[in-house]
Amino acid sequence: MTAPDVYTLTRRGLWQGARASVPLGVASAVLGAGFGVAARQVDLALWATLFMSGSVFAGAAQFAVLPLWSAPLPLAPIWFSTFAVNARFALLSASLTSWLRHYRGATPWVVSGLLGEGQWAIAMGAYARGERDLGVLVGSSAVVWLVWMAGTATGYLAAPSLGDPRRFGLDLVLVLFFASTLTSGWRGPKDLVPWGAAALATRIPASIVAPKWQVLVAALVGASVGAWRDPRR
Repeated sequence: MTAPDVYTLTRRGLWQGARASVPLGVASAVLGAGFGVAARQVDLALWATLFMSGSVFAGAAQFAVLPLWSAPLPLAPIWFSTFAVNARFALLSASLTSWLRHYRGATPWVVSGLLGEGQWAIAMGAYARGERDLGVLVGSSAVVWLVWMAGTATGYLAAPSLGDPRRFGLDLVLVLFFASTLTSGWRGPKDLVPWGAAALATRIPASIVAPKWQVLVAALVGASVGAWRDPRR
C-alpha cells in the first residue's frame, strides 16, 4: 500500500525555493528597474509606482497600462487590459489546485497572488519529483517579489540621473520582455496565425479604435483567432 503524500510548508522548503530563484530574481530586478524608469517618465508618483508593483506584481500588465496613464484615468481600458494580459495566471493557479487544497486560511490566496511563471515552473518541478513542501513556491515567490520591488524603487529613484534611458538600452526592456514572454509560449508555426492577427489589430487606425483600447482589442483579436484555430488542429 502506497503511503499518502505529506503536504508541508517548512523553512527548508523556503530556502530551497529561494536558492532556486536567484537567477530569476536577477532578471526580475532588471525588469523592475526598467518599470521604475518607465513609471517616472509618465509622472507616476513613487508611492503609486511601488503600490502597483507590490499589489499587481505582473510586469507585462504593468508595462501594458503605462501608455494609458493620463488624466483623467481611462479606468475601463486599464482594467480590461490588465485582465487580458494576466488571464494566463488563471490557468497557472488552476494547475496548483491539487496542491493548494491541502492548506487552509490565507495561504492559498497569498500564494496565488504572488504567482509568476518562473516561480510556478520551479514549484511544479519540485512537485513532479514527489516533493510536497509548499515552502518551495513561497520562498521562490518571496525572493522574486522582494527584488522586483527593490528594482522598481531603484529604477524610479535613479531615473533623473540616467538622463535618456535609451543610452542604457532601458527603452528596450519592455520590447525584450514581451518578446521573451511570447517566444516562451511558442508551440509551432501555427501560432503565427493568432500572433499575426493580434499584430495587425494594433495597426487599426485611431479613427476606428482609440489608442487606449488598442492593447485590449489586439488581445481579444488574437485570443479569438487562437480559439477558432485550436479546434481545427
